[in-house]
Amino acid sequence: MSNVNRPRYESKIRPFIGNGNIKGITGIRRCGKSTIMKLVTSDIPGSNLIYLNMDHRSNWPYKDSALLDKYIHDHLVEDARNVLVIDEVQDIIGWEAEIRSLGFEECCDIYITGSNAHLLSGEYGTLLSGRVNLINAFTLTFSECLTFEREYKSERSVEESLNRFLRVGGFPKLWRYGYDEDACLQEVQDTLDMALKVDVFYRFKVTEPDLLERILDFFCDNIGNPTSVFNIYKALKKNDPSTNKDLVYSYVQYLESACLINKAKVLDLKGMVHLEKGYKYFLADIGIKNVRIGFRPTDISGYMENIVYLELRSRGYSVSIGDIDGKEIDLVGIKSNERVYVQLTEELTTSDVVNREFGNLAAIDDNYPKYVVTLKRGMFDNDMDGIHCTTLLEFLQMEKF
Repeated sequence: MSNVNRPRYESKIRPFIGNGNIKGITGIRRCGKSTIMKLVTSDIPGSNLIYLNMDHRSNWPYKDSALLDKYIHDHLVEDARNVLVIDEVQDIIGWEAEIRSLGFEECCDIYITGSNAHLLSGEYGTLLSGRVNLINAFTLTFSECLTFEREYKSERSVEESLNRFLRVGGFPKLWRYGYDEDACLQEVQDTLDMALKVDVFYRFKVTEPDLLERILDFFCDNIGNPTSVFNIYKALKKNDPSTNKDLVYSYVQYLESACLINKAKVLDLKGMVHLEKGYKYFLADIGIKNVRIGFRPTDISGYMENIVYLELRSRGYSVSIGDIDGKEIDLVGIKSNERVYVQLTEELTTSDVVNREFGNLAAIDDNYPKYVVTLKRGMFDNDMDGIHCTTLLEFLQMEKF
């Protein structure tokens, strides 16, 4: 089977081919980072490709950076365009110094992937300032799932595909193979187990894995609800008085670092500054919620928020929660000179719901696109005062907002 192109990411990397910078992709394990890098680097003209996937047992000796350095230099070809690709680079002991050294040596064009949200953001990232092109990758958006459906000849309708997406999420492997729902969720469970084991428990030497998993379940249970780490601590302490506050704070950071959760800050839409109050946390993939606590139709608004959050991030928007005079805007996406505001609700069932969803958006005094997005069509589905009303199915397939 051929790999399916993901142009949103490939187009962000291709302009930087051969520019002397280190090109990196971060994201949760198995979201497709290595495939994206392979698609980008496989057709570089006249290149000598040196490829190492640190998940493969045969490459484990090169987790020693000294052995890695020797391997790379032994495989350089004189007068060729040497291209180095390393998947899951954070598994290499002392990788930052090795990549920095190779970057300054300029012996090869360097591409790395990592399941670490803070890749090259510390000391070595500072030293390499201006010499790193780093992007975030996510699991498949719904429109990408439909591309996979067409590529692999699925007979599902678009509506059936959306229902599947809500239940199993967007890990690429689920959409490449014809798994039933149970097999899909087992695949998500296996992926989550690997991410927790390697990128959290092992990397951070976690001493209380049960506490960390209870924190993850809290996030699964509270998608779309404003919270803070202190509130998480208080909620956990009610059930277990021995809960350690410092560990809770640390474990939340570990989950963020492993790209398992994403934090969205509250943005004051009048002053355009982030507020120091409750955040919202979103999962790296909605399938994680379903394998941890099961699919719950009563949580559909949270599912929708998580899916649209990832949709906006995959399109290159930074995403915040909007605050306009105490009224909440579910999601605010900002990119360069673009901005989009989104309110999400399962259905516009009453005039009170209409007034709430449209009223919050109407309080924003600018001309950027504003959307009320519903899961189901209802009798109140109409555009109003320049605010667009659309379904989740339609919104996720829009080429431009």
